[in-house]
Amino acid sequence: MARGQTKLAANQTGLWPSMRYQATKVVRSLPLYGTTLGDADPGPLVFNATHPWRGDPARGAAIRDGSFPFAGKVVRQANNPWAVTDASDAWLAALHGFTWLADLNADNTDGSKRRAVGLVMDWIDHNQEWSPQAWNAATVGARISSWLMHFSTCFGETDELVQRRIRKSILRQFHHLHRVAPYETDGAARLIALKGLVLACLSFASLHKSLEGAGSLLSAEFDRQVLPDGGHIERSPMVLLGVLRLAIDVRYAYRTAQQPVPNGVQNAIDRMTPMIRFFRHGDGGLAHFNDTTEGRPSEIDLVLSLSESDAKPPIQTPHSGFQRLQAAKTLLLMDVGPPPLAGIDRHGHAGTLSLEISQGKDRIIVNCGAAMSDDLAWREAQRSTPAHSTLTLAMTNSSALTDEGFGDRRASVTSERDSADGATWLSARHDGYASLLGFYHNRRVFLSESGLDIRGEDSLLPVDPAQPVTPRRFELRFHLYPGSKVSLLANQSAALLQMPSGAGWRFRSSGAAIRLEDSIYMGKRGDARRTQQIVLVGDTGAGEKTIKWALQKEGTK
Repeated sequence: MARGQTKLAANQTGLWPSMRYQATKVVRSLPLYGTTLGDADPGPLVFNATHPWRGDPARGAAIRDGSFPFAGKVVRQANNPWAVTDASDAWLAALHGFTWLADLNADNTDGSKRRAVGLVMDWIDHNQEWSPQAWNAATVGARISSWLMHFSTCFGETDELVQRRIRKSILRQFHHLHRVAPYETDGAARLIALKGLVLACLSFASLHKSLEGAGSLLSAEFDRQVLPDGGHIERSPMVLLGVLRLAIDVRYAYRTAQQPVPNGVQNAIDRMTPMIRFFRHGDGGLAHFNDTTEGRPSEIDLVLSLSESDAKPPIQTPHSGFQRLQAAKTLLLMDVGPPPLAGIDRHGHAGTLSLEISQGKDRIIVNCGAAMSDDLAWREAQRSTPAHSTLTLAMTNSSALTDEGFGDRRASVTSERDSADGATWLSARHDGYASLLGFYHNRRVFLSESGLDIRGEDSLLPVDPAQPVTPRRFELRFHLYPGSKVSLLANQSAALLQMPSGAGWRFRSSGAAIRLEDSIYMGKRGDARRTQQIVLVGDTGAGEKTIKWALQKEGTK
């Protein structure tokens, strides 16, 4: 390592960097902390970072006109949006992160360009000193990246005085970020912070001396967070997609700057790409596990194309904890993993052993999706076990939920699969109810070679068969995709489903009463749609209880 690189290239995991971070935590809210960030100009950009992602012109027009639609809430604040205090943390992070510059850029009007410059200059005027919303590591990283990636399009025609003020602010933010990025956040948020460091180092000649260290930190973080099977440690398909986009951005920046791409970045892209394909249904959208919505198929297609990898999806992901059963055009995805680890579990849902089923472009059985906003009541409802196509015992979540993640009771899971003659069997068990309610939940599913015959068996097994247990009420839920029509047959043991495409399926069950209930689908961000669910209800009794069900396509044998 060359001399002069010690500031950022030094190992950030040792005692001294950690002590420095702790000192930063103590002094950053003091009035003089801003003076430690300096007021120097890093000089002109020697590299213009860009990205291929198109923003939303409609949202750009709204922001141009003084409305800020973030995190499920629209705030009208034509002047000084930085004064807003009654919004959620997610809304404030989105505002201060400036990723919406892409939306203003997509609006592509003189008004949107003036608005972009005005809001950036206004931010600099009102946010010189540290604050928890504006100076969070991930928010700073997102802001630096967005300012740099839109520097030429948003600020390139402004006078030198304006550009100089923006450059000086970026350097101040860089100095703060390099102190906190490896420590203040974890998960995808830490990658966002480190991306900001890397892009700044690539963009300014005066920071080139720190590029090796910043790149090493980011590369090591990708190695840690992207699991060997390509999943991400937060276990969210939507987070995984965002991390893949971030890695593609970083690789593109290194290539454009004619710098070698760190191995950890390229290796992460190679692992994540087939995992995104793993989570896609036939309609091109993502499965709804752990705070994930469908996403836009065209955007997912673009991400996969830019990954430059045509690797096929795996059938199981032992490190991430998901299983994929596919036969012909029928796909079954199932969550067979534990909740994410503490500290990176904010996106986690209590959906252990939940499944989704689709055939072609028809989604048949789904989970409810992700909350439209950061509203705690909506988040609690969408993260709960009943919002997933799995079994709920005694109206209790399979893992204990808190506002920020999970409590001490966390389900652990075992699973195994087998196949023969084109058919596949999957068996999994979780212990989330064992200590509290005295039962294991075991789920077995079967997918035929044709994909037209799906069978399942959900069992509640006493932890100690020799000891009597208190009977418990259970509900086994199968949430249906909006637009599906469902009706119970006269014998009340089966239901007929008709998909929007016109395809028909018959649902049969035994071991529990069957009924239809209303449900809410939030598979598309910001769009709550009414739908229905099939619910199998009953009591465990004092011993083992088994509920059998089957889903078979009409007109087949």
